[in-house]
Parts: sequence; C-alpha cells; structure tokens
Amino acid sequence: MRSTRRRHAATLLLLPVAGTFALAGCGGDSGYETGPEPTEPTISQPTVDSLCSILDSQQGTWKALGPEVGRVAFNGAMRLWALRDTTANAAVSYDRYVVDEVTDRSCPEVRADTLTVLDYPDMKTALNGF
Repeated sequence: MRSTRRRHAATLLLLPVAGTFALAGCGGDSGYETGPEPTEPTISQPTVDSLCSILDSQQGTWKALGPEVGRVAFNGAMRLWALRDTTANAAVSYDRYVVDEVTDRSCPEVRADTLTVLDYPDMKTALNGF
C-alpha cells in the first residue's frame, strides 16, 4: 500500500515537470533559420510552346474519343509534358491555374479549342489528375 502511495506522489510531482518540458518545445523561435519563402516556379517559353504544340496536335484525337475518354487522354498528355520539365511539373503542382495563364497568353485559340473539345470551363478543372 505504501508503494502505491509513493508512486502516486511521484507521478503527481513529475506531471508538472513533464508539462514544462513539453511546453518549452512549443516556443516560437527554434533557433534555426528557415530561409526565404518559396516562390512559384516559372515555366520557360520553350516549354510553353511545347505544351501548345501538344494541345494543338492532340485535339483531333481527343475529339474522336469524346469528352469523357478525351479528358483521361488529356491528363495523360499533361503528365508526360510535365515530366519532361521538372520546373513545369513543380509549377503545375504548385498552382494548376498556371496552365490557364500560360496557354491564354501564348496560344489562346488552341486553349479555347481544347477546352471546347474536353467540355471544361478552364484548364485548372481539366487537370484533375494533378
């Protein structure tokens, strides 16, 4: 009986000490420098031109497949395009809307035709696999 009381008393004394150590680790300054905030990767113009070329050349295939299957083929083509350029892959992973921006700027007609074939309002929505 005496041993149980000692254990109970020891546990009660150790709880505040453990709580102090736990809270000490939650301080705001860890002492490590985190460096600058990450910036959005930019896609080079040759990579954008390659994307426009892929979209333009594949529209007929996607149209023949129909919107449902064409969307799957579109996502496959986009994955292959992104894998060829790690910066493009990072940019699309960072923000899928970047594909809308670069295609609207570089090949707006191809972008519009692709969205019509796939029956999507924008590229961000079409990139549901990323």
